[in-house]
Amino acid sequence: MSASGKPATITPIVFGQTSPTHSGVKEKAPQSLDPAVREEISRYIAQMSGEMAVMARSAKLDVLAYFLEMAKIEANTIGRAATRA
Repeated sequence: MSASGKPATITPIVFGQTSPTHSGVKEKAPQSLDPAVREEISRYIAQMSGEMAVMARSAKLDVLAYFLEMAKIEANTIGRAATRA
């Protein structure tokens, strides 16, 4: 919920299109990332989602843990692909 009591909306960011920021100023989303940066980001996401999956499992949030584990697997796959590129 937002401060006004209305449900918050999530705006997807599509690369190459303008996207809203917290300040309301629009900025250009990046067209592409350097493969090394892409690899670093994917590895960070894999690490964080893995840690959150452990937390979710310990709290008996099994479905959430499953999705976080899937995110970790996908991020690792992307990281390996970026290494080969």
